[in-house]
Amino acid sequence: MGLIALVGGNEFRRDCDPMDRALLAAAGGVGTRVVVVPTAATNENPYVAGENGVRHFQRLGAAADKLLVVDDASAAHFEMAQQLERHNLIYFTGGDPVYLLETLRGSRAWETVQRVHARGGLIAGSSAGAMALGGQMWRFDGWTPGLGLVPNLAVLPHHATLSARWNAEHMRATLPSGVTLVGIDEATGVLLPEGRVLGVGRVTVYGSEGVREYGEGETVRLQGMLGC
Repeated sequence: MGLIALVGGNEFRRDCDPMDRALLAAAGGVGTRVVVVPTAATNENPYVAGENGVRHFQRLGAAADKLLVVDDASAAHFEMAQQLERHNLIYFTGGDPVYLLETLRGSRAWETVQRVHARGGLIAGSSAGAMALGGQMWRFDGWTPGLGLVPNLAVLPHHATLSARWNAEHMRATLPSGVTLVGIDEATGVLLPEGRVLGVGRVTVYGSEGVREYGEGETVRLQGMLGC
C-alpha cells in the first residue's frame, strides 16, 4: 500500500515548504508527478485553488498539474480518471468537506485514487481534504462516514483555531467506537502509516487514555493510525 498525508490546512503557503518537500521526497523525489484536485473548493474558485497548488509544487521541483474534478460528471469521467492515474501524488485541497465527500463517494475518480494508493502512491488531503479521507467526518451536526482511506481516524483540521470552537471533547465523545480523533494544526501534517509529524505545528491525539500532542519529527504512536 502507499502513503497518506493528512494536513491541517493553509496549504500551499511558504510555511508549508519543509512539510511538502518531505512529502515529495516520500512520493519519489525531484520531478514527482503531483496532481492538485480542488473539488472541495468548487463553491469558491477551484481553478485558483488548483493553480495555487500547481505553482507551489512546481516551485519545490515537482511536475505538477491540476485536475478540476468539480461535480458528479467530472468525477465519473473516464479521461479525468485516466489523468489521475498518471500521478504518484494526489493532493486534495481545502474547502467544503461535505461537497468533497458527496462528489467523490462511489465515483470513478475515487476508485482511481484507491488504485493509485494501492500501487504505492501518496494521497494527501488538507483541511476538508483530510477530513474526507477519514473513517468518520464531522458535518457540524454530528458524524457521518467518510471515504475511509484511513478508517480508524477522524480529523479535526485547523486544530489550534477550531478545537475550542468545535468542542473537540464533544467530538471525541460522540465518535463511533474504534475511531480516534486527531487534531492537526495549520501547515502541519502527519504521514501515514509511519505516523511521522511534519510541519510547524502540532498533531493532537484524543485517545482513550487522554490527550497527547506531537511535534515535528516525532512519531504518533497509535495503533489505529498506523493500521490504516
